[in-house]
Amino acid sequence: MGIPSYAKINLYLKIGRKISSGYHQIQSVMQKIELADNITIEPLTEDKIIVECTNKELENENNLAYKAALLLKKKFKVRQGARIFIEKNVPIEAGLGGGSSDAATTLMNLSKLWSLRLKEKQLIDLAAQLGSDVPFFIGENAALVEGIGDRIKRIKKSFSINIVLINPGFRVSTKWAYKAFDKNKPKIRTKADIKSLVKAIEKKDIKEIANNLHNDFEPIVAKRYKIVADIKNSLLKNDALNAIVSGSGPTVFGVFNSIYEAREAFFKIQYDYPFVFLTKTI
Repeated sequence: MGIPSYAKINLYLKIGRKISSGYHQIQSVMQKIELADNITIEPLTEDKIIVECTNKELENENNLAYKAALLLKKKFKVRQGARIFIEKNVPIEAGLGGGSSDAATTLMNLSKLWSLRLKEKQLIDLAAQLGSDVPFFIGENAALVEGIGDRIKRIKKSFSINIVLINPGFRVSTKWAYKAFDKNKPKIRTKADIKSLVKAIEKKDIKEIANNLHNDFEPIVAKRYKIVADIKNSLLKNDALNAIVSGSGPTVFGVFNSIYEAREAFFKIQYDYPFVFLTKTI
C-alpha cells in the first residue's frame, strides 16, 4: 500500500498577467479530493533515481516526480538513490493536478527518507520550481492560492463537499490552455467572488460555495471541446447545485447538496462518459 497522492479541484480560478518567467499570475481556491495516485518510495544504494509507473508512458525523465527527486538530489548533494513507483489513478492532463501532486508527495517523502528535514516553506519554494500547482499540494486543507502558485493561504475550516467528477477521455495540455487564453483574452463576466467563496467554505455553506464557482479557462476549453458543455448540462440536469471545469480541463465536476444527490447522479450517468467518479473534498 503506497502513500496517497491526492488530486485537486479548482473551485475558483482567475488568470492574471503573464510575467517574465513565463508563468501567469493566478488567483485560485483549490481543494484536495479523495481520488488519488498511490506512491511507493524505496531507498536505493546506487546513486540513481528510478521511476516506475502503472502507466508506462510516464516512466521517463519528464515525469514531475522524477524532476522533484532530481531537484532535491542536486540541491542537497544527496549521494543516495531512490525507486519511485506510481500507481496511476488520476487521469493525465485532466485539470486535476495529478502530476503536480505526485511531485509534491515525492518532495515531502524523500525529504524524510534522505533525512533532509526540510520545513514547509523550503518545500514550497522547491515545489514552485516544478510547476504552479505543485506548492499547493505540500500542505493540508483547502487554500487560497495566489502569485504564480507560490503564495498559499490555508482555509482552516474547509469541509467535505460531495462531488461527481467527469472526464471525457481526452487530454488538455495546460500549456495549450494558457496559450489559447492569452491569444483570445476572453471577456469574462461573473458574479462569482473569491472572498465570498472563502467565507462560504469557512461557514460550510454549500449553496453559497456553488454560487461562487468560477474558472477563466472554461470558455476556452468549452469552445474547443463541445462535450465539456454537454457534461456540465448533464450534471446540472441531475441536481448538481453547480458544475464547472477544473484547472485547464477537460474534467468537469458538479457540487452536490449531499452524498445522496451525488450518488444518485453518479448512478445515472456513470456509463455516459469514459471516466465518472463519485468523490468528495478532503
